[in-house]
Amino acid sequence: MVERKRIGEILVELRVLTPAQVDRVLEAKRRRHDHAKFGQVAREMGLLREEHILAALAVQLQLLPDIREMSLERILVRLQDPALG
Repeated sequence: MVERKRIGEILVELRVLTPAQVDRVLEAKRRRHDHAKFGQVAREMGLLREEHILAALAVQLQLLPDIREMSLERILVRLQDPALG
């Protein structure tokens, strides 16, 4: 089974977060005593918006052909209207 990339790694590749910001989110997650998701914590910290999380999930799940080669803007457009290709 192929291992999926982590959301933080994908967000760095999409240039939404820096590696340092990913580390901050991971540290915040460790300090919490619940099972909050990476995206939820990063959003609460004001580091990203809901559409960034959706784009990263689309990449992680490979919802579109060649999605790994697309820019964030292109992914967001395709998610809003797949017909726009």
